[in-house]
Amino acid sequence: MAQVAHEAILLNSPRSRGTTVASVVLATLLRKRGTPQWDGVLRATGVVALLALYPCWRWPEVAGMIGFLGVTIFVNGPLSPVLPAAYEPVLMAAGRVYPPLLVALVGIAGTLYVEFLNYHLYRAAVTHPRFDLARRSALVSSTVALFERSPFFCVWLCAWSPLPYWTVRFLAPMTRYPVAPYLVATFLGRMPRLFFFAAIGLVVPLSTQVLGMITVTMVVTGITIAAHHGMRQRELPSAPTGSAVPNPQ
Repeated sequence: MAQVAHEAILLNSPRSRGTTVASVVLATLLRKRGTPQWDGVLRATGVVALLALYPCWRWPEVAGMIGFLGVTIFVNGPLSPVLPAAYEPVLMAAGRVYPPLLVALVGIAGTLYVEFLNYHLYRAAVTHPRFDLARRSALVSSTVALFERSPFFCVWLCAWSPLPYWTVRFLAPMTRYPVAPYLVATFLGRMPRLFFFAAIGLVVPLSTQVLGMITVTMVVTGITIAAHHGMRQRELPSAPTGSAVPNPQ
């Protein structure tokens, strides 16, 4: 009985409780969150938030730009295929408060940051054995052949035009196109696009509240679609390796 009482006292001591809390926090931080893409984006966003604490405290006027940077990382992450028009209203709203050039520079910094992560995370995904069947399909083979004719031009074109940019997110790592020219082409295409939408924010005949509602609606819709798709995937029986066709997400 004395031994049990002694162990109970040790477990309830402040040092023991502190060790237990630290262990729980560490386990929570190390636990994987969703897919590798989501896990990488969430961790990267957390690092950016931590680094932004002091600037926001020291210079409160930069807090808005820090928030804009976080939104940029989020909407260019794994949910971007189902958020086709969620970022432009944010750019226009930010362009009403900050100089358009500053908005574009912060936006391109966040974009390049998350696209660097996307490149490596998508490369790990497309080289998975479950993608073997998709890589051998006629559609993917013809698309890869078209991309390999001029990869820099394809990335640049998708970066500024209405063409879906998520396609080159898959094609670049799938064809082992180097990350450096991939990011340069993204910069050359995205930078003028970001500046354009930030600059027209003052002349678009929509209130900031309406722009915010558009963004929130698109984000909620995208999350709902992704959650519904995830639930359906969990309900389906596991397919043999190499027989699953990947989702564009």
